[in-house]
Amino acid sequence: MTRKGMVLPAGSKWVGSCDGGPVNLDPGYKSTSAEAASESTIKPFGRAHNMGLAPYHVVPGWGHGLIWAVFQNSAVSFRAITLTMSLALATAMLRASGRTSGEYSLVLVSAKLVPVFVVVQNLATLLFLVVDVACKWIIMGRRYQGRFNWDESDYCQRWQIYLASSAFIRSAYAGRGILDYLRGSAYLVWYFRLLGAKIGRDVCLYPKGADPMMTEPDLVRIGDEACIDNASIIAHINTQGQFSLNTVVVGQRVTLRSFSRVLSGAVVMEGATLLEHTLILSGDVVDAYTTCQGWPATLIPTVDLDPNEVGALLTRSATGASGTRKSRLLMYFRETAGFSSP
Repeated sequence: MTRKGMVLPAGSKWVGSCDGGPVNLDPGYKSTSAEAASESTIKPFGRAHNMGLAPYHVVPGWGHGLIWAVFQNSAVSFRAITLTMSLALATAMLRASGRTSGEYSLVLVSAKLVPVFVVVQNLATLLFLVVDVACKWIIMGRRYQGRFNWDESDYCQRWQIYLASSAFIRSAYAGRGILDYLRGSAYLVWYFRLLGAKIGRDVCLYPKGADPMMTEPDLVRIGDEACIDNASIIAHINTQGQFSLNTVVVGQRVTLRSFSRVLSGAVVMEGATLLEHTLILSGDVVDAYTTCQGWPATLIPTVDLDPNEVGALLTRSATGASGTRKSRLLMYFRETAGFSSP
């Protein structure tokens, strides 16, 4: 968000809003405007796709579209097969019972079909997750830190193909993906561990969901008893076509609240808390037992409250003629930390 009348230099990079204006990440070109205008605007993607300067075979745009269509249609077909298989199995069970078709009732058919469908559907869901994990390791392998521009590495192309293959677990049921039904559970932790993430014990992942979740689990390290709410952990950074991967570390007992985001190469140390709508930039380090908020993040001052002192203060204040809970707490802050009343 820019201020009224603000002029941004050519090539500069800005993010978020702080004190009424954006935060500058890069001042821009050090050369003159004429030299900046003469610089090439072709990015690594353009050199790979449009100029054929990549050291590998580049799948054209129509080829990627075909790949997406194949995986999407396959996923839809497999999901439809579960009902067909359930009907076939239920029919076979009814025939094996020796009853004729005239003896079938709605209750009898439902008693056979519903349990069969539940079992087949759960087995299909497990199969889809296995297929997704297998596609990840077959197509992507293990990710490592480094630079992977389109014109230098086939990583980005393989990533697009893997995203297409994930149609098996996306939009699976009633428009929701399979992972949405696992959020907050140990099953979701197991799934990301199978994709290569290193996650400690008693970790709660995405109880309210997230979009996206971990984009590169191989490069994510999460400590014990951490809680990741509707937050994003992004291990890649794409700056004007320069694509790189870096490890993201989330320490023990860290809390990432809704709509917070941790970018590539960042470290959130033990016991830290990111409040809602907080952005940790690439390479930043959040100190242990601190609280941050903002886009980008700024440190929020905190005060250690002694429960005994707070209880005694509230009890003492409650005997007074007047005073709200807010005023009593503000009085406590003034007494203990020197805070002034607003």
